[in-house]
Amino acid sequence: MEKIAKCLAISALAHLLLMPFAAANPQADAEKKPELVQAVKAITGTRPSLGITYPEGVTITVKFQGTQRLPFAVGEAKVERKRGTTEIEIELDEVKPASLFGGDYNTYVLWTVSPEGHTVNAGEFIVRGNRSKLNVTSTLETFGMFITAEPHYLVPYPSRFVVMENTRPTHKLGGVVGESQIKYRESEGIYNFERETLSKAAEAKTEVRTDIAQARTAIQLAERAGAAKFAAQELNRAREQLLKAEQGQAVGTGVGTQMIQGKEIVRLAFEAQKLAEERTFQAALDAERKANADEAARLERNIQEAQTEAEKARLLAEQRKLQFEMEERARRASEEAKAQAERDAQAALVAKRQAEEAAAKAAADAEAARLAKAQADAAALAAQQQADAAKRQAEEAANKMQAALSKVVETRRTARGLILNLPDILFEFGKANLKPETREVLARVSGILLVASGYHLSIEGHTDNVGSDDYNMKLSEARAQSVLDYLFQAGVSQDIMNKKGFGESQPRSSNDTAKGRQENRRVEIVIEDKEGDLKL
Repeated sequence: MEKIAKCLAISALAHLLLMPFAAANPQADAEKKPELVQAVKAITGTRPSLGITYPEGVTITVKFQGTQRLPFAVGEAKVERKRGTTEIEIELDEVKPASLFGGDYNTYVLWTVSPEGHTVNAGEFIVRGNRSKLNVTSTLETFGMFITAEPHYLVPYPSRFVVMENTRPTHKLGGVVGESQIKYRESEGIYNFERETLSKAAEAKTEVRTDIAQARTAIQLAERAGAAKFAAQELNRAREQLLKAEQGQAVGTGVGTQMIQGKEIVRLAFEAQKLAEERTFQAALDAERKANADEAARLERNIQEAQTEAEKARLLAEQRKLQFEMEERARRASEEAKAQAERDAQAALVAKRQAEEAAAKAAADAEAARLAKAQADAAALAAQQQADAAKRQAEEAANKMQAALSKVVETRRTARGLILNLPDILFEFGKANLKPETREVLARVSGILLVASGYHLSIEGHTDNVGSDDYNMKLSEARAQSVLDYLFQAGVSQDIMNKKGFGESQPRSSNDTAKGRQENRRVEIVIEDKEGDLKL
């Protein structure tokens, strides 16, 4: 036991010595990317507090200053002791919400600490903007005061997140005010957090109520204490009440109702936590008693049968030692059980967060896919509408062009486009020379073509079957060339024209009659729309 005590003392001293270094550079700490970390469990951590003796009937003003966790916070307390009761009125400024520490922290609590080192939860601060007020009383005459960030308002011991402390008093009455250094124990509870300091955190603009958040955290702390196993009924009551409160919050329950509900849930969850801790220890102690039942029974019999007082005293000492050892082992076993429950609860919390993150990612991916599909559908619709509009525009242009050209020359619509027919009578017999009337027709045709765009011209010559194939092919090509040359001279771009001679290979009518042969002797100008770009 002496060795254990020395180890505990060394751990406590190391904890105190390291505290100034933790506060050396709060800004650098704040600049780190926040990540969920776990507070180190204080072994028997103690911390000093400035104790002040307040004389009867004198109002003493005491300043509060922020620690590295809340470095810009300031405060003032007016303390007056009268008729055995000490009244305390505190006002704080430049305060930031405790929930910004993240993890398990939700609120601020004022503590008084007696000369013997006993701490008392004196009350909870509600942050309104960056200010807060609290009026409380104490039976103490000599005490220190400090403020901590806590998971909920009912915590029985202060956490290690001390954010403000009282300083030496200022008073003008000349009374003797005693000062002393008081040491108290910090909480051994394990609390999660995301920030060590709020030096760079933003201030709140309105009142910050964390009643429902405190309720959630209180339930989590109970679960981490093993309440699911050792205080299931009490824990379930708290869970049921939380579910109702969250449902009410979702539909806009008033702040007053949320406050009442939150505080009641915290009370239920804290009761479940205490019961779980007590029952965990009792279960471990029962196991020890069962394992050592034979030895305990032997000692009891020997004590009853002892022949001398010396022998009886020796046996009683053995019995006390056995009882002490059983309690120590039970205590260690209950602490390990609690630690395991905390690990299980933390693992469940991590698993829950991972599941929520996976669900959120899946939802985000689904939403992104939906948006992408909607955008693709919208783009496809826009493209289709654009294509339809272009098609309608090209159709209108083709109709206008056909109407205009039909007044000049025979024009028909085909799958290839508009076809203009220049009959044989427009050429000199057996030659490719253009007659004057042909030139007049082509001049009017070129005038229409020059105001249009988005088309291609295929000029194609045809003959009947009179004469040799070679002769007819050359005549058809020559006549097509004559038309192309005229259109080019009229201003139609060479780049959009080509000519072909088909000879007698593509007759329109039978070559058995003079009329049919005349219809077959022709030059056709095919106006092909270039992918719906025809405009007029």
